[in-house]
Amino acid sequence: MTIILVLIIIFCFGLIGFKLSAFYINRKKFFSSLQILLSNLELDVSFSQDKLKNLIQKNNKNLTSKDLNALCQNIFNLLDKKQMIDYEIFNDIKILKKEEKDLIFSFFNSLGRLDAYSQSKEIKSYQNKINEFYNEANDECKKYASLFIKLGIIFGILVCLLII
Repeated sequence: MTIILVLIIIFCFGLIGFKLSAFYINRKKFFSSLQILLSNLELDVSFSQDKLKNLIQKNNKNLTSKDLNALCQNIFNLLDKKQMIDYEIFNDIKILKKEEKDLIFSFFNSLGRLDAYSQSKEIKSYQNKINEFYNEANDECKKYASLFIKLGIIFGILVCLLII
């Protein structure tokens, strides 16, 4: 009976550690998907020159980040209502810092305002900035994601030792 209790405690603390590490994993996945979206948008703006909403919808299907899908869905909703894009697009997204939100907001706010050549150059400059955010998120993920899982398991073992 005590073995089952020990395993349940260790599992619960490991699960808590996994949930805490999911924050860093989701940040990395978000910026990775955003890089893919930007590169696809840059190609589509250069060659197909379709409407902005159609371009984002077409590329949204290939994204792996649920947070970026939520961001794109919020943008679609505002575009359908013919409203200006504002900071409401970040309502469901808790993984971004203020400076990252500002950059992403300015990117989506500036889309469609320039000719195809200038828009392509602007997307490339945003890609460089997003790449920096991705590198930072990747470093944080390497440091903290496995750390939280290991700490959760260690705390679970410690609690078991204190109980027994």
